[in-house]
Amino acid sequence: MANGDAHVTYRDEDDKWAVDVEGAAWAASRHDKKERAERAGRAQAEENEADLIVHRKDGQIQERSRYKRDSPGN
Repeated sequence: MANGDAHVTYRDEDDKWAVDVEGAAWAASRHDKKERAERAGRAQAEENEADLIVHRKDGQIQERSRYKRDSPGN
């Protein structure tokens, strides 16, 4: 399983929002509503201790949230 940053992106071909994890061959999940995709992406990013990058329908980055833990001593 890939454990990179999670991206919430819109897919024109099936009119769905997808949670894509960097390094994975397929989307982690697909959703009819962006809000549901964001919740799933946030859970994935927290699990992976990674970033969540939410994109607008046009592909531009809308927001970025960090779920990476600091190294010991920082």
